[in-house]
Amino acid sequence: MKKFLMALLALTLVMAMALPAMAEGYKIAILTGTTSQGEEEFRAAEKLAAENPGVVITDTYPDNFSSEVETTMGKLQQFSEDPDVKAIIMVQAVQGATAAFTKIRETRPDILLIAGVPAEDPSDIAGAADVVMGVDEINGGFQIVETAKEWGAEVLVHYSFARHMGYETIVARYNIMEEETELAGIELVFRDAPDPTGDAGMTGAQTFILSDVPKVMEEYAGKKVAFFTTNCGMQEALQAAVLQQADAYYPLPCCPSPFHGFPASLGLGVAPEDYGNIASYLEKMASKLNEYNAVDRVSTWAVPVNMSMILGGYEYAKNYIENGGEMTDKAKLVEALSNVAGAEAQVSSYVDANGVEVSNYFMLLFDNVDFRDYLK
Repeated sequence: MKKFLMALLALTLVMAMALPAMAEGYKIAILTGTTSQGEEEFRAAEKLAAENPGVVITDTYPDNFSSEVETTMGKLQQFSEDPDVKAIIMVQAVQGATAAFTKIRETRPDILLIAGVPAEDPSDIAGAADVVMGVDEINGGFQIVETAKEWGAEVLVHYSFARHMGYETIVARYNIMEEETELAGIELVFRDAPDPTGDAGMTGAQTFILSDVPKVMEEYAGKKVAFFTTNCGMQEALQAAVLQQADAYYPLPCCPSPFHGFPASLGLGVAPEDYGNIASYLEKMASKLNEYNAVDRVSTWAVPVNMSMILGGYEYAKNYIENGGEMTDKAKLVEALSNVAGAEAQVSSYVDANGVEVSNYFMLLFDNVDFRDYLK
């Protein structure tokens, strides 16, 4: 019996050593943009911190992140210097994420690194992070054109700028939009917009959109025109401009969500309870869109995708920290995302332009919403 107990004790110690040594007293750090760059991510992190005091810690990267890369990197590295931090989630993973994660990995091989909506080369960020999540921009290209076609749009305007058109996934989506609009008989128009991180800032970019949409509608008078922009901060302005034009259409935000630009453009605001009751918020949106005669002119995903990355990333990290397992586990990620979204997440691995699969870079896709279904 004594030998049996000793063997049992030894086995217990081995199993304990095999599990992460941080199941108690751990922290999960979340870095997001400010409310001006991505309010959805900020509010999701804020919500988790309020619900999990002492476990979730948060910070934000600068609004001018492209010119303040060192600041962003410093904040990520500061997280990692706390030995209790066992996972870092960054959404959006703007410039500096790859370099910071690579540096962190040198001294903290134990830390779980999760990147959402990456702004850097897919193979680079995937090589530095354990899990990368992006909006399925490639299949989103099909979805945008298909929605525009269903509405009978004859023109599709694509607003972007040089920095974004250097992103591999955005270019891939644009190429698909080119092919699909040609097949659908829709004219695709590229409009060069100011970069919000440039001298004019976000205000200049939004002002441009507000003034350019009426010019486009005048240029294509008598035609149905759909609009899309690649930038988060421009969504509110584009939505507001589209609502004022009877023949203007808005098939999808760049980061599809009921909370991406719409609270401000529709004048709805967001109460804390709205984040936990998406269907109710969609009903409010449908009612407001109806006032603009825009129920059949606007769409998004019923699932707030960037918020899902934060909340799903947290659930995934929590499960890993408390139960162990592989740092990269697609099945567990899909389960976590579907649980927090309340809808089945369609997740596929990213395949680059050369046909090479990036196995830990996961692309998220949800169905878009028909607001007629939410009219009371």
